Amino acid sequence: MPEPTQKTGSTFTNQQKTVHVAGGSRTEITTQTVKTGVQVKWQQDGKTEKTVNQTEHTKRTVIVDNKVTHQEEFSVVSGDSKVGHKEEGKLKESNVIPPPPGEEQSKLHDPEPEKDKEQSKPNGAEPEKAKAWSHGEGQPDDAEKRDNSQLSTLFIEKPNSGTVGVGGDIKFIAKVEAKDLLRRPVVKWLKGKWMDLASKAGKHLQLKDTFDRINKIYTFEMQIIKAKENYAGNYRCEVTYKDKFDSCSFDLEVIAAPDASQALDIRSAFKRSGEGQEDAGELDFSGLLKRREVKPEEGPEIDVWEILKNASPNEYEKIAFQYGITDLRGMLKRLKRMRREEKKSAAFAKILDPAYQIDKGGRVRFVVELADPTVELKWYKNGQEIRPSTKYIFEHKGTQRILFINNCTLADDAAYQVCAGDEKCSTELFVREPPVLVTKELENISTYCGERVEMECEVSDAEANVKWFKNGVEITNEPRSRYRLKVDGKKHILIIDEADRGDSATYSVMTTGGQSAAQLQVDLRPLKILQPLTDMTVNLGKEIHLKCEISEYVPGRWYRNGQLIHGSDRVKLFHKGRNHRLVIDSCLVEDEGDYAFVPDLYLINIPANVHVIDPPKIHFDSLNYPDNTVVVVAGTKLRLEIPVTGEPAPKIIWSRGDKWITDLSGRIRAESYPDHGLLVIDNAEKDDSGTYRIMVKNEAGEAVAHIKIKVVDIPDAPLAPDVTEVGEDWCTMKWEPPLYDGGCPIMGYFIERKKKQSSRWMRLNFELCKETNFEPKKMIEGVAYEVRVFAVNSIGISKPSMPSKPFVPLAVTSAPTMLTLDGVTDNTVTMKWRPPDHIGAAGLDGYVIEYCFEGGGDEKQEKPEFTDQELDLLVDCVSKNGPHICGALSAKTTKAEKSKIWADIQAKVNAKGGNNRSIADLKKRWNTLKKQTKNKLLQTKKESNVENAVVPEAAKDLSSLEKRVEAMLKLEELEGTPDIEEDLQDDIPGAEQWIVANPELTDKTRLTITGLPTGSKIFVRVKAINAAGHSEPRIHPNPILVKEVIVPPKIRLPRHLKQTYIRKVGEAVNLVIPFQGKPRPKVSWKKNGSHVDKTQISIRNSECDTILFIRKAERSHSGKYDLKVKVENLQDKASIYIQIVDRPGPPESVVIEDVWGGNVALEWKPPTDNGNAAITGYTIQKADKKTMEWFTVLEHYHRTSATISELVIGNEYYFRVFSENMCGLSETATKTPNSALIEKEGKPYKRPEYTDFDFTEAPQFTHPLINTVAIAGYNATLNCSVRGNPKPKITWMKNKVVIMNDPRYRMFSNQSVCTLEIRKPSPYDGGTYTCKAVNDLGEAEVDCKLEVKVAQ
Repeated sequence: MPEPTQKTGSTFTNQQKTVHVAGGSRTEITTQTVKTGVQVKWQQDGKTEKTVNQTEHTKRTVIVDNKVTHQEEFSVVSGDSKVGHKEEGKLKESNVIPPPPGEEQSKLHDPEPEKDKEQSKPNGAEPEKAKAWSHGEGQPDDAEKRDNSQLSTLFIEKPNSGTVGVGGDIKFIAKVEAKDLLRRPVVKWLKGKWMDLASKAGKHLQLKDTFDRINKIYTFEMQIIKAKENYAGNYRCEVTYKDKFDSCSFDLEVIAAPDASQALDIRSAFKRSGEGQEDAGELDFSGLLKRREVKPEEGPEIDVWEILKNASPNEYEKIAFQYGITDLRGMLKRLKRMRREEKKSAAFAKILDPAYQIDKGGRVRFVVELADPTVELKWYKNGQEIRPSTKYIFEHKGTQRILFINNCTLADDAAYQVCAGDEKCSTELFVREPPVLVTKELENISTYCGERVEMECEVSDAEANVKWFKNGVEITNEPRSRYRLKVDGKKHILIIDEADRGDSATYSVMTTGGQSAAQLQVDLRPLKILQPLTDMTVNLGKEIHLKCEISEYVPGRWYRNGQLIHGSDRVKLFHKGRNHRLVIDSCLVEDEGDYAFVPDLYLINIPANVHVIDPPKIHFDSLNYPDNTVVVVAGTKLRLEIPVTGEPAPKIIWSRGDKWITDLSGRIRAESYPDHGLLVIDNAEKDDSGTYRIMVKNEAGEAVAHIKIKVVDIPDAPLAPDVTEVGEDWCTMKWEPPLYDGGCPIMGYFIERKKKQSSRWMRLNFELCKETNFEPKKMIEGVAYEVRVFAVNSIGISKPSMPSKPFVPLAVTSAPTMLTLDGVTDNTVTMKWRPPDHIGAAGLDGYVIEYCFEGGGDEKQEKPEFTDQELDLLVDCVSKNGPHICGALSAKTTKAEKSKIWADIQAKVNAKGGNNRSIADLKKRWNTLKKQTKNKLLQTKKESNVENAVVPEAAKDLSSLEKRVEAMLKLEELEGTPDIEEDLQDDIPGAEQWIVANPELTDKTRLTITGLPTGSKIFVRVKAINAAGHSEPRIHPNPILVKEVIVPPKIRLPRHLKQTYIRKVGEAVNLVIPFQGKPRPKVSWKKNGSHVDKTQISIRNSECDTILFIRKAERSHSGKYDLKVKVENLQDKASIYIQIVDRPGPPESVVIEDVWGGNVALEWKPPTDNGNAAITGYTIQKADKKTMEWFTVLEHYHRTSATISELVIGNEYYFRVFSENMCGLSETATKTPNSALIEKEGKPYKRPEYTDFDFTEAPQFTHPLINTVAIAGYNATLNCSVRGNPKPKITWMKNKVVIMNDPRYRMFSNQSVCTLEIRKPSPYDGGTYTCKAVNDLGEAEVDCKLEVKVAQ
């Protein structure tokens, strides 16, 4: 129903209202403002009163306790607006009806309604609702008062009334806070009093709820789409959670289009409402009345009800418009009751009263008198028939039919109806909660800080909802709140464990029928200073220790010169009991001042003065100059400030050597300031470098410091770099540092390169190179390049060096890859490898295989001495390559090129002699020849010096071979480049002697080394050879034993195959079982002791595994498969269990054993075909014989007999049963051959006699423990099942020792299945495990063995 038109400019939306109350009861007066945040004052008889008031959004409520019978006037003031309320406390004359036996006290009776009218407003107003109330009935707005008398306990936002045009959409929102809710609350949207809108959801009505997890708020929405006129009316939203209940009402007004009244269909407006309910057939006039406003004319008071009773129904609408009645539904209900009173009923001699009212917990009595006692009588509550129970009691006394309702609750607040044949009469019951009174008031309390405070009161009801307030703000019992609310029966206690001054306030407690308030005053204890602070004088760097003692155990704060002191690593604050200490380690000058300690919460100051003595000091270290050296760039200005301290301010003197710096205007000058000394050098020069002396002096002493000043510049250019080695796209270069580094260390170098025929230099490094060598990369093979170097120090970059000599990149290949052993016999080793990853432009000529014996022991074969032919060929080859080996070109020859030269010499010597000489053997022999020749030449020179004669000819003492060696020695002396191969291995005992296995290069990637002694161990390496030389060798990582080895077979059975391997029919089976063994093992499969049929099962074997494959599994493939792997006389076996499962068949012979009442007993037999898997349950379905639509009654049912309940009487049913295993339900079901007829009422039913069955049973294990093999480090479980009644106690034991309080074991029991979980077992956990079950009838136990294996 829409609200009355508001007065223009008023702050309030709810105007004057008269409230009628009984004397001595509690009253709530409510008004509503236009917007929130408006300041409101309540006045009683024109005076402002301190009353208990509540605020909820725009609603303002005042609570008044009426202790005497009188009439008062209350008014509420907000700004310039004022609203008045009249409260009549006069007790009306009441008719007391004596209650029946066992009934409670009589109720007030108001035979005639009191008519309240409001004064006429400028925009028109509506008169108050008027209804007739009989015995036990309250006023029309009692329910609204009951709702407003309690603060909202669940809603944080309530839906507001709204207006919408015909065909428009509108949404109502309610929000519930979920902080203290463990689950979603139940919300109902209702229209009128009983119509639940959940069943009306559809095209025009949508209900939605959401949950905000961040703010923990439930949001409930009701959206009306394309509203119609008959949607207007009063709606209600109710929320319930456990024992909490909250509700709110709101109105919806539907406004028709301006021209809609002309095209109005009166039949649609008079639509019937209340389908199947009490008010079925009543007309809804609200849509018609809200189209236009009619201002009632002022005139004499007229009894509208007399006019309506005498008028025809066709004139109701006209009269309602004329007298401003908008609640047509209520008007029609009242007229209906008034006419029913006049009409004499044929079935009832006396009907029910229009309404009853009862207090919560009371007993109500409904009485009707029948004209015909033989008529069947039925009672209904909200349309549902009432059955006899302990709550609802029926009595017959002659023609009287009585209904008693015991222990009335709010749920009994409903509409009741009694039917006698075709006639009926109805009434309404209103349940009222009695007010809760405060029987023991709160008492004022005065205490000290830190004490425990308990404020206690008593109420009249032990289950009362009591709220506590502090200065008008509600106190909630939250987990982290410092306030605790305790309830002990009717006692309600507010507890504050450690009170502080902030707890001083007015505390009040409020119930639905009273309130009490008291003052809590928390004061501080008087403070005494037991030990004051003392003044101190300390030296700089010493400890400051201040201590005081007070009488109270309170913390405090320390201040220095009025500034708060915070604790740190140097400043430590201590508080123990009543003692407070301040300790400052290594005090500073800044620590001097006036200190004070101020205890918290007290206005007391404990002072002390600290004086710090500071001799003069020079703080040069604070400038962070390393080694007291100041570096300045040549040509710049130096301004050096040296901090000094001391009291009084010291005098500063600068000097260099023995000369004082006193000139104040020269290029080098000194200046003095109280806190620092200044040295200035303009346009620094190299000669300004040196040691300067600063001296500070005052009355407390003096201090001296020496400072080094260093003038730096950019370095000189480095010398031209040398390129020592080149590769495919890289080279190695080195250079010497510059002669002058500029006075500071060289930080690094920048390198640039260019093509020889180009003039554009390109920088190679953007980060400084710290070393004097570098490796340029990404060059083009075969192109000539030049490089140069820049030196860099902290000052800048030097000039570039001279370019290097031109060089051309050319490199060997990368090392061969994947060198592996291909085969071993008693005297041969076969190796294989892959080509190098990178070959380069020079291509690949072939490979060289080398080997050596491990340790250089007896395995090495002794080689014969060099023959004359081999020596002659060795010297000739070295002489031809002399310039590259030890001559002028030696420095420019790369290491790879020299290696290639020696490889060529090796190939020629081995081809000539055939003794398989290594490069080390050749180099060693060449060095031996050089030493012999040098020794002979030295000996000849000594002899000639002794005899003072002419040096004899060398040819007389040297052989022809030694003369050619002498020529090589002279080449070394003349060109000044000694043989760089002097780092040979001939002087190192036991060094590896690599032997070339192939004298000629091979282009294949596989080679067999022959002629090896049996039992020896060798290392093997391979090199790639091209025009640039040989690559880096690829060495086999492990020594190779020259002996053929047999590896015993071993099956590596996967873990999932150690248990039964289960697959469904039609699925593929693919088992891969790896194994090892050498030579290649022989593999054989057997199924159940017979060879596997390879037409159905595919077997594929390789060197390292075997595969068993079944494309489409069948149940015949189930069984035990044995795998055997054999190498010569050694073998290994493994067994695999495969289980192919399918859906089970249907159960057998489902029969109906018995039918009684609404129950049917079924019994069946298990299926003959279980699908090769255990039956896990059954599914029972029922079907009505009329429709034969099947519905599931039971699922996963384990027994072979079941009782089907809650069947509809009068129907005939068939039943069918499906069997179920791990694959699912059976494809077909077994149906009962006969149907079960549920007989209707009235037919005799003979209750069968049953003998009590003894369910007690001693413990018995239905599934034993199974021996288990576990893998170390992986959890293992032991399972068994037991039955027994009473439920047996389960105990687990290991090796007959009870397992208790061991975190490595977890024990579970679920539906008689006992489980022991062993977390990450080790071999120590192996043993015999026992499960023991004990009850009053006996005991049973079962055991198994657990073996824990370590994973390999």
